Amino acid sequence: MKQFLYAFVVICLYSCSPKLQSGITTNRPPLADSAFILVLDQGDRFHFRDEIGTINSFDNGACTYDEAIDKLKQIARSKGANLVKIIEYKKPDYKNNCDRITAKIYKVDNVKSYETKFEWSSTRKLTWDDFKGTPKPNRDTNIAATTSCRLGLRVDPGANVIVTNEFICYQSSARPTQKKPALLVHEQLHFDLCEIYARKLRKELAEAHLNAQNTEAAFLKMHTLYKERQDLYDEQTNHGLNPEPQALWEHNVAAELTALAAYAR
Repeated sequence: MKQFLYAFVVICLYSCSPKLQSGITTNRPPLADSAFILVLDQGDRFHFRDEIGTINSFDNGACTYDEAIDKLKQIARSKGANLVKIIEYKKPDYKNNCDRITAKIYKVDNVKSYETKFEWSSTRKLTWDDFKGTPKPNRDTNIAATTSCRLGLRVDPGANVIVTNEFICYQSSARPTQKKPALLVHEQLHFDLCEIYARKLRKELAEAHLNAQNTEAAFLKMHTLYKERQDLYDEQTNHGLNPEPQALWEHNVAAELTALAAYAR
């Protein structure tokens, strides 16, 4: 089963290039350049005593919010940290062209256990550990699992619309007795379908040359089509219980992802 959300909050990420500053209190060996770094937002709950230090990004030219986050990840790796917890975020104003971010960095075991959401990736498949929500006892007991994925939009400094597709960990759940490989494949395809419609939306926005002011209609139209497709998937596969339709959907979704590869994020 799926649960879908959409976010149409246009966040203007003004031109900036972060100059990083850090106050490191604990020295650790650096991590590999490819090491996974988790970034938690201000609102994400996190309690861990042994911080490595505090890092900040400040205005220094031209960049996007994503670039600022990438640079914070780089400095975290260089200091041996695998978790970045944002503690303060300030939007650009008349004095500063850049998003200003202050974060604490940590080295924790099993860092992915602290994730609250993550973007779709061809190199990362869902595991049952990603389903961190608690199934509601009063819901239909035939619902073995719920996958929550979210389409979102934001706008970068060049007025380019960025489409995102995220898995929401604590709104996704599975009954302990139903955590079987076949069901996980079914839930993965719900996330893959979300990625298809994220790519379709990127394609439409690119071809129509739409901007931040006139994207809402395109977004809502695509979200409606996406919702209908998710419902059809559950209906035709009986929530993954019918293996032949499930296999056909897996084949077709893989083909669609390949056809839309140019619009992957």
